[in-house]
Amino acid sequence: MNELWVEKYRPSRIEDCILPAELKATFAEFVKKNYVPNLLLSGGPGVGKTTVAKAMLEECGFDYIIINGSMEGRYIDTLHTQILNFASTVSLSGSRKYVILDEADYLNPQSVQPALRNFMEEFSKNCGFIMTCNFRNRIIEPLHSRCSVIEFKIAGKQRANLASDFMKRIDTVLTNENVSFDKKVIAELIMKHFPDWRRVLNELQRYSASGAIDAGILINMGDENYKSL
Repeated sequence: MNELWVEKYRPSRIEDCILPAELKATFAEFVKKNYVPNLLLSGGPGVGKTTVAKAMLEECGFDYIIINGSMEGRYIDTLHTQILNFASTVSLSGSRKYVILDEADYLNPQSVQPALRNFMEEFSKNCGFIMTCNFRNRIIEPLHSRCSVIEFKIAGKQRANLASDFMKRIDTVLTNENVSFDKKVIAELIMKHFPDWRRVLNELQRYSASGAIDAGILINMGDENYKSL
């Protein structure tokens, strides 16, 4: 229980990520070519943007660092130092290096974001950039033009298949953690927070402290119709 499930069970391959088919095919193609372009990954919280970024780079064997925009993106000196120290050196394997800018929509749009476009050009031969954000309208247009923008959208017809895939993944997680569970309750929790996979895993880990997940947790979930369930 001392280890977060969202990290313990984070997919390390694109094949294992729960994504719409067209998105998975796009990211798989990057891995196949062993080259990831500058990317701006946009979508709601917990849909897998950071997981996808890490999985692609790990499959390709690229060196990378992660900079959290909400924690470190206010001060240009901090950002410049981290990127400069990392991007200005050559990887031991001789391969391309990458900077993942997580929650990039929190980067200061008056100072940090304009400076970032210069970093992307200055280190383009040696280093690539992957930005993740919840609100892409908070990213300045010059950064949009320097990246391939990919929106994590889930069409209505895809929802059932993705929820089913996640249900199977949850089944595996809870079995591995020796937690007994009621599948109907798990389904209700998934649909309540869909498609925020991170939230579902965090909630399940919290509820699993008792060693079982049953209808009792629905009391904490608000205004469900318990009799119908």
